[in-house]
Amino acid sequence: MFIDYEKLDARVAELKDELIADIRAWVAVPSVQAAPLEGKPFGAENARMLDLALETARRYGFETRNIDYYAGDISMGSGEQTMGMLAHLDIVPVGEGWTHDPFGGEIADGKLFGRGTIDDKGPALCALYAMRAVRDAGVPLKDGVRLILGCDEETGMSDMRYYASRLKMPDYGFSPDASFPLINIEKGGVNVELHRRGAGEDDAEIPVYEIYAGERPNVVPAYARAVVGTQNVSCEALRARVAEHAEKVSQKLSVKDLGDGRAEISAEGVLSHGSLPELGVNAASVLLICLNSIGAGAGVKPALEMMVNCIGMEPDGASLGIKCEDELSHNLSCNLGIVRWDGTDFCATLDIRFPLCTNEVEILGNITKAVSKYGACVRQTSGHVPLHVPAEHKIVRGLIKVYNELTGEDAKPLAIGGGTYSRMMPNTVAFGVVFPDQEDCCHIADEYIEIDRMMQAVRIYAHAIAELASGNIQ
Repeated sequence: MFIDYEKLDARVAELKDELIADIRAWVAVPSVQAAPLEGKPFGAENARMLDLALETARRYGFETRNIDYYAGDISMGSGEQTMGMLAHLDIVPVGEGWTHDPFGGEIADGKLFGRGTIDDKGPALCALYAMRAVRDAGVPLKDGVRLILGCDEETGMSDMRYYASRLKMPDYGFSPDASFPLINIEKGGVNVELHRRGAGEDDAEIPVYEIYAGERPNVVPAYARAVVGTQNVSCEALRARVAEHAEKVSQKLSVKDLGDGRAEISAEGVLSHGSLPELGVNAASVLLICLNSIGAGAGVKPALEMMVNCIGMEPDGASLGIKCEDELSHNLSCNLGIVRWDGTDFCATLDIRFPLCTNEVEILGNITKAVSKYGACVRQTSGHVPLHVPAEHKIVRGLIKVYNELTGEDAKPLAIGGGTYSRMMPNTVAFGVVFPDQEDCCHIADEYIEIDRMMQAVRIYAHAIAELASGNIQ
């Protein structure tokens, strides 16, 4: 089927200023999941974001549906089959370390900054604008095209399960929520909680009353704190011990006198996505190692020793006995995402992404073996098997063809540790929006999207829709 790609590319270029304006408007909504309200399962701001997204699409002449504020969809055309694109509107918490307003949509040095610019509001709009360009350029389509916008990707993907229970999912497609060239393998995932009951600490030289680190398992925490007692060790002496340890390990730690015989020890790290813990510095681990080093907390001491000896600063689960890798899907990653101690109970949550060569049962068995000597219990809180769409499938062949033709590369499909909506729809892969030579700033401070690369992504998505939905790729 003939497609006028010059006309299509020209229309993409014309839409640049409108796309920038829409991303800035979407980023202004702080759509972190919150407590449910009546008719709004993920909170008020999340619902407001979905309303804005669907209103944007209607303004451009598309048909939309709101599926009970779990998700919404935007449709174009019809056919025996439907090509789908799955993106999400919810975002992770802002976290520490920003130099730009996370909801301001500031533009500097060719970059648009804000939480959600790259994960995943920006890519969602890239897909919508690709649909708009395809329609406006008069590209003849054999299949329908549907963009589904979910509201719970970051905390469990219940939105897509709800959507699929009420509507037929598209037949094939992609999620613009990862990296180019194309990801046809997503590692399996399992969240594991480690629990240990405390044993009292009245006789501890440095009692530990509280430990708090992290908010989401899939984020490397950039800040952690502990409240300790200074009845037996003065705040000055405590500060000296912590400073000595910090210098030895080259980490950022500080002590603040809270009065009433208490002090706060805080640790700073570097935020990163939980599937790539090696790109960050885990503040929770930094703090736990420090507390253990300075001899803090009789009641929590066994838990501290467990965390130091079984996890430490490792991003691969080696000391838990779960380190592994294979040729197709590469290595296992292990992120310490959440730590809580309230003076009685210790709990740590691990986010583990595993390759095709292992499974949840093997992982849980090895972790249990490693931590049982410290009196800890292990509980799985969530999990999913790996995703693998074979390289010979038409969606993989078609998208790789488009990407390579437009970039001049000879790229091959990739495997990642991150989990996308691809696993929620048949014959679906992750396709962009981060290019191979770009920094992946997903979940980190000063998240941004490069405007020129954003427009390149819109062009790629428009060509992908044209090639696949027209039936040119079989």
